Amino acid sequence: MGMAGIFLLAAPGRSQQQEAPKPPSSGASAKDYVEFGMANGAKGDLNGAIEAFNEAITIDPKYAPAYYNLGIAYSVESRTDDAISEYSQAIQLDAKNKDAYYRRGCLRGKKGDLDGALGDFDEVIKLDPKYALAYYNRGHVFYFKGNLDGAVNDLDEALRLDPNSSLCHYIRGLIWHAQEHREEALADFQKSSGLNFPYAAFWNWITETEMGRRGAAAEDLLNALKSPAMFKPGDWPSQIGNFLLDKITENQLMLQAKAGTEAESQKRLCQAWFYSGILKHFTGDNKGAQDCFLKAIATGSTSSEEFVEANRAVAELQK
Repeated sequence: MGMAGIFLLAAPGRSQQQEAPKPPSSGASAKDYVEFGMANGAKGDLNGAIEAFNEAITIDPKYAPAYYNLGIAYSVESRTDDAISEYSQAIQLDAKNKDAYYRRGCLRGKKGDLDGALGDFDEVIKLDPKYALAYYNRGHVFYFKGNLDGAVNDLDEALRLDPNSSLCHYIRGLIWHAQEHREEALADFQKSSGLNFPYAAFWNWITETEMGRRGAAAEDLLNALKSPAMFKPGDWPSQIGNFLLDKITENQLMLQAKAGTEAESQKRLCQAWFYSGILKHFTGDNKGAQDCFLKAIATGSTSSEEFVEANRAVAELQK
C-alpha cells in the first residue's frame, strides 16, 4: 500500500551536514521533545528521534503527536506491530488524526488485515473527502478482495484528484484487463508506463500481445527497457523485461528472483513464476502455464498483484 512522505526525509534544500539539533532545555514540554525528535529524524538519527518521542510521552502521556511520530519512526524501522500500536494510541487521543488512520491502514494492509485497512481508509475519507491516497489505497484493497467495481469507483476518484498517479492507472488497468476491457486496460497501462512505472510496461506487452499486436508489444517493451527513468541496468524489473523478450532464460530469472532478503525473494519468485506462466501461455503450453501460475500462488506472496492475477489465470485455464 502507498505511503505518504514522512518526517525522516530531510526537507528540500536542507543540508545533511548541518549541526545536530540542540536538546530541549530543562522543563521543556512534550511538544518541545516532539519537535526535537522530528529534527533528529530529519537528520537521519532515528534512535535520537525515538528517544525524544518517548520522553515526550513520559512528560505528557496524553500528547497524541508523540505517539503518532513514534509510530512513523517504528514504521521506518519495519517494526510494523509497534507502529500500528502507536498509531492506535494516537487515534484514541485524537480521533480526527486522518494521517494516523491512513498510516495505520497502510500497515494493516501490508500485514494482510484487509478489513482493518478498509476501516481505516473509510475513516480518512470521512475526515477528508479529498485525500487522494486514501481512495487509491482503498481501491487497492478492494482489488485484493475481489470487489472490482468498488475498486474502480475509488480509483476513478483518486485519479480525479490526482490524474498523474501511475499506481492508480496501473491497478485500474489490471481491473479492466480482468474484465476483458482490453482497450481501456491498454490506455491505463500506457499512461502508467508513461509515468515510469515499470510493471505497467509488462502489462502493456501482455495486453498488446493478447490483442494480436505482437510486433508492437515487443517494440514498446524494448523501448521501455531503454528508459533510465523506468529501468536501471540489472535491477529486478529489468530482469523480468529481458525474460519476456527472450534475452534471459527462465532459470536465470529464477536465480535472480532468489537474490535479496527472504521477503524480497518471496515476492520476486511469485512474479517470476507468474510471468513464466504468461510466456508459456502465449506459446500454447497451457499445462506448463498452469503449473507456473500454481507455483506463483504457492509462494504465498498475497500482497503481490501477480498472486491475484495468477489465481485469476488458473481459474480461466480450468474453465
